[in-house]
Amino acid sequence: MARADELWTTAETAAFLGWSPKTLRNKRSQGVGPAYEVHRGRRGVLYRPAVVRRWQKTNTRVIDPEERLRTARRNI
Repeated sequence: MARADELWTTAETAAFLGWSPKTLRNKRSQGVGPAYEVHRGRRGVLYRPAVVRRWQKTNTRVIDPEERLRTARRNI
């Protein structure tokens, strides 16, 4: 379990999400990634694990394999 005061770097957050750090930076600049923090005296941005997990949960789509197959058959 993560400590309440723990913060992740861009590299750690990207690894958790299964993205490259560059992808996470791109998402951040587009305003579509998880919320982040900038702290005085610290280089780069930091992420709270609980916020990243919540963002991931609310931004994950589950695709029904049967529906995907039906859609594919209609497009043939």
